Amino acid sequence: MNAMTDAEQLQQEHVLNDSTQRAQKNTLLDPRFYTTDFDAMDRMDIGSVRGQWDALMAEFKADPNNGHFERPVDMLGKDYSHLPDELYQEFVDFLISSVTAEFSGCVLYAEIRRRVKNQDMKDLFGYMARDESRHAGFINQWL
Repeated sequence: MNAMTDAEQLQQEHVLNDSTQRAQKNTLLDPRFYTTDFDAMDRMDIGSVRGQWDALMAEFKADPNNGHFERPVDMLGKDYSHLPDELYQEFVDFLISSVTAEFSGCVLYAEIRRRVKNQDMKDLFGYMARDESRHAGFINQWL
C-alpha cells in the first residue's frame, strides 16, 4: 500500500529546503556577541544637529524607496540553477549570508526601538528595522 500516514506526510511537508539547510550549517565565521547599551542610547542628545536630524527623519517618514525592493517583472520565475555549479553555489551562499545579515539587523533594530525611551532613537530604529526587513524580503525572493 502506498498511502502515507499523517505523521509521514507531516514530516515530508516539513523537510527543509536546501537554502534553509545551508543557512543552518556552522561555518568558520563565529558570531561575535555584544550587548547594546540602551541607557547610553537614551542619553544621546541630537540637539546640536536637530535641523539635519529632522530632515533625515522626514526622508525616512516619506519613505521614497517604498516600491524599490520589488523583483523586476522580467526576472520573476527566473531559475538560476543552470549556472555552472560552482558559480551557482557561490550565488546561493551570498544570498543566504545576505538575507541572514539583513534579518539580523531587522531584529536588532526592532529590539532597540522597543527598549529605548529616547523618542529620537525609537523613531530612527523603527525606520531602520522597517528598511532592513524590506531588504531581507527582497533577497528572500531570490532564494
